[in-house]
Amino acid sequence: MTSDLSKTGILLLSHGSRLDQGEKVIKAYTDMYKEEFPEAIVEYGFMEMREPNIPQTINKLTEGNDLEKIIVVPVFVAHGLHTKRDIPKLLGIESDFDESKVSGGHSHDHDHGHHHHHHHHDHDEETFDFDGEIILADPLGIDTRLYEIIKERVSQNL
Repeated sequence: MTSDLSKTGILLLSHGSRLDQGEKVIKAYTDMYKEEFPEAIVEYGFMEMREPNIPQTINKLTEGNDLEKIIVVPVFVAHGLHTKRDIPKLLGIESDFDESKVSGGHSHDHDHGHHHHHHHHDHDEETFDFDGEIILADPLGIDTRLYEIIKERVSQNL
């Protein structure tokens, strides 16, 4: 790592679920990162349905730390409405998302299928105070390391 980790906060971001398994996974990745980079300021948080939410996690990262930058890594497989629209909005950062590019049916289905997102907006009242740079990294994407896991899952179940 070349940059100054003492000035950078890292937020590993999970979607959030009512089930506990997702939290176990994102916590394990956070612990792995802390173990490999003990000087790193890293926390995990959730986009919705679970705490700590984004403002809570940013407040935790900045508390007692003089951060200049926060890198948010969505631990999602691919870009979608959450990484292109919802997360940038929650982070208060610009997005190049163009709502008109979403096919009408999908957008409507998405909003319909995510009622939990609306009652979760009570967290919109929670804020964070950070005037440094916030960078939203890409999701995991297409990677041969993930493909190896897919092959392993298939062979385990043959």
